[in-house]
Amino acid sequence: MADVGTVLTLPGAALAELLAEPFDLVWIDLEHGALDLTAAQDLLIGAQAAGAQALVRLPADDHRRMAAMLDAGADGVVLADVRDAATAAAAAERLAHPPDGVRGYGLRRAATRGRTRAAAPPHPALWVQIESAEGVAAAAAIAAVPGVDALAVGTADLSFALGVPLQQDAPELHAAVAAVREACIGNAAYGVAGALDGAPPALLAGAAFAIHGTDARLWTAAADGAAARLRAALDPDAQEAP
Repeated sequence: MADVGTVLTLPGAALAELLAEPFDLVWIDLEHGALDLTAAQDLLIGAQAAGAQALVRLPADDHRRMAAMLDAGADGVVLADVRDAATAAAAAERLAHPPDGVRGYGLRRAATRGRTRAAAPPHPALWVQIESAEGVAAAAAIAAVPGVDALAVGTADLSFALGVPLQQDAPELHAAVAAVREACIGNAAYGVAGALDGAPPALLAGAAFAIHGTDARLWTAAADGAAARLRAALDPDAQEAP
């Protein structure tokens, strides 16, 4: 069964816990989201309390914040807009402590969380986003990098890169998505991310996971819908303003 998730951009552990409850995983957004590291750690705690896997999305070369978020207890990282295998390999090296990698050891939340249990904590996951024509062309090499667990097509940015902005039915986008899906076979999990409500079946075919929208988008859609329904119930004859 495929996993479903969303992206967290708004601060607050309680909100993160409530929104993460129905999802299998969340991405905490440090690429576009206006979050500092303390706020991001609170979102980790809230999402994990709800039983969701919590990954942090970062610019692909942001190794400093990657280390900080792993020490804060992130279940893994998502690298935005990866365009070549070397970028993924550099990040993979920083996920593991020596001798397997170069990650420094910090006695922070990740090192002390679950300290009374016998099982060792799992190795952090490494996901990469494919959001450019260059990334699509290099997808097979990226998926084959040791330590890369998943490739996620960022449908919005990729559609802009291909000259078909936000056109989910565009043949160019579908061809690129199919190429990434094929590149993942035998190497890494494949999935999609974006505004996926109403997405064509071909865009979701074969995905092991789907990351839909953001917390802001989900909250506002729910609020707008509730307000509209209440107004309609109170005044069913009201006409839409011109």
